[in-house]
Amino acid sequence: MTADADDDLPRLLLCLIEALEPYDLPWRIASEALAALAAKEDGPRSAARMLLDTLAATDVQRGLIALDDLHAVSDPRVFAFLDALLEGLPINWTLVIATRTDPPLALARLRVRRELAEFRQDVLSFSMEEVRSLRQSITGTDDPQVVRGLYERTEGWPAGVWLSVDATAGPGGVDRIGARQSRRHLFDYLASEVLEQMPEELRTFLLRCSVLPELTAGRCAAVSGSPRAAELLEDVERGGLFVSVLQGGEPILRLHDLFRDFLDEKLRQQLPQEVPQLLRRAAESERDPVRRVNLWMRAGDWPQAEQVLADLAPAFLTAGDSAQVVRLIEQFPQHRRDASPELAYASGLCAWQEFEDPSVVKWMGQAAPGLERLGRPGEAQEARLLGAISLLFMGRLEEAKAQAGAVPAEPATREAAVQVELFEHWRSAIYGPSTGPADHLDRMTDLLAHDAPAHLWHRCMPRMYMMIGRAGTAGPMRRFVEGALTAARDGSEPLQAAATVLATWLAMWRGDREAARTAIEQLQEQSRWLGQPRSLSVPLLAAVVVFQVMSGDKEAVRTGCEALLSNAAAPTLHADWKTNVIAWSGRQSAAADDWARVRQALRDLGGLGGTTAFPKLSMRALEARHALHEGRNEDALRALRSVVEGSADVDRVGFDAFVRACVPGGGRIASRLTAGSAESAGPLGRCHGCGERRGRRAALRAGSAGGVGARAGTAKRCRIWRFSTPGRNWQGNGAPAHRRKTASPRAVPTAPSAREKPKSCSASLPGKATS
Repeated sequence: MTADADDDLPRLLLCLIEALEPYDLPWRIASEALAALAAKEDGPRSAARMLLDTLAATDVQRGLIALDDLHAVSDPRVFAFLDALLEGLPINWTLVIATRTDPPLALARLRVRRELAEFRQDVLSFSMEEVRSLRQSITGTDDPQVVRGLYERTEGWPAGVWLSVDATAGPGGVDRIGARQSRRHLFDYLASEVLEQMPEELRTFLLRCSVLPELTAGRCAAVSGSPRAAELLEDVERGGLFVSVLQGGEPILRLHDLFRDFLDEKLRQQLPQEVPQLLRRAAESERDPVRRVNLWMRAGDWPQAEQVLADLAPAFLTAGDSAQVVRLIEQFPQHRRDASPELAYASGLCAWQEFEDPSVVKWMGQAAPGLERLGRPGEAQEARLLGAISLLFMGRLEEAKAQAGAVPAEPATREAAVQVELFEHWRSAIYGPSTGPADHLDRMTDLLAHDAPAHLWHRCMPRMYMMIGRAGTAGPMRRFVEGALTAARDGSEPLQAAATVLATWLAMWRGDREAARTAIEQLQEQSRWLGQPRSLSVPLLAAVVVFQVMSGDKEAVRTGCEALLSNAAAPTLHADWKTNVIAWSGRQSAAADDWARVRQALRDLGGLGGTTAFPKLSMRALEARHALHEGRNEDALRALRSVVEGSADVDRVGFDAFVRACVPGGGRIASRLTAGSAESAGPLGRCHGCGERRGRRAALRAGSAGGVGARAGTAKRCRIWRFSTPGRNWQGNGAPAHRRKTASPRAVPTAPSAREKPKSCSASLPGKATS
């Protein structure tokens, strides 16, 4: 494979994987995921390890990877990757590098270990006899004087010899070769001799087409404007004008890189006024999205490059390649990154998929007004709504309502209308009514069902798993999953995996452990293949923890919670994310009867606090659960009362459901919290995660009131109570948990119908808007 100046490490890896494709290597990670991994902080070494494992597992007696023109690469990560690759290269594999200059690799170490064979100028230079043979094979003549002149002028430099033979094959011969001291000057001279001998039409054609990385008849016609592009390319190939022929469905020529550099230089000298327009034409006909953006940048058309990138970003994200979007953004000058609403919008979309709420708020806040000024109201509204949802997750509820309120009642695009429903889905999860999440999910799915592109389904996926078990959501969630799986049939594996995770949560909610077990095993492998993006790995890790709670595996619950906590330590996440995950992990530990871990979670929470009220209330809820376990009912009562009093503006539905539904010994303690209230009959769904453990059969089959809510002996006494707290008029469900019907098991990814009652699985889920 040949490197070029546009290659950074991720792009070079994609080319390498494509080159190795015919040999059916046993990859354990998708190519896009490996490229994304390479872009991370320790990416070069991690990517090298992945490739080394794959090469070692390949059943070949001898393998060789040849990398040409490495001198064209400037990305230092490429050389860090190659160093790591050479350090562990299997004994049956060899790496060959061709370069004009010494690469910045650990060559001295390889020399000492006798693992490096170097072929420098003195070895690679042609001898007099080799120059004679080459010239004779090309010209059919043998002139000792010409051969000696070629050898002395080129010093046996192979490229110079080849070009010199070609140049001296015509009239005048070697006499036109001037003495040149540098090889680059010699090349320029010889190439100019070739260029000047061409017909005017062919010369101008080549100059104009030099902006293209590869030459095809269609693209050359579009760029040069010549109706004879196909014939001229045939002339180039027949004349051996420093091109190589690439494999493909149509003839594709690639110029020798030095010759292309020379043509580009001459183009800017002779036709400077045409260069921007030629680059624009090249960009318009370029199929490779990365090259297209780079061509617009080379043309100096920053607004067009930014718009193209913003338009491409959703498709990149749906393909699981957010790292490519980030790399392209980084190639823009800093002043463009600071000012461009399109680049801000693309950055915000990348952050949204990774749960990086502070970045979403920052970038979408920058994008929205700029997009409005550009006359793109739909995208401006989408930016405001995604920023508003992230504000909800950050606990900045009033700001979120104000930002979403700036979107008109009739959104400008279907995408914006979908995101209005997504915002209302999450807003109602906090403020109520309790049926709001299901209603808005239904309406959102209706909008998506009308041939919405895969990227729009994918945009609605992050954190949707948190709503599994809310009142009435089983049917709408099943519709949403089925629609997403249908949209993913066009080839979006990240969307298919995200939808399957949701289906797995639904299976656990029904109590179908076998379907959930099979799906989790497949998803774990798929997550590794996709590079474990946060939007997939977090809901999958949480599902694994809940599954282990249902299975009664205390150690597995510990391991899963530790993995989630490690993920939550990323500096790009909001400060409260880690606090919320600790609280959630504490509830799962309580459900697994791991009270040592519960106490550790309380100590960790005490040291963190939190920047909003949500994590504080989560901590109080866990304190109440711990106190109830130890029989300290007065302490539990005080903690629960503070949760009720503080939840009105934090998560009214979730925290109140926790208190109402999940108090063991329900009647006695709940009545002290709800003096004067009566039982009522409105659905709540699962609670905020009281986390008391049932027996395994009870955890799988008992009703939804308590999540993994109460021991088998107390589940029959759990009831949902209405609180007579100011500002709360919504209803709870007074039906005893043990009277709920049990749905028959289904296989993943099938989800329960709207008429099926949800089944309990675990305490609530990590993140902001859980309940």
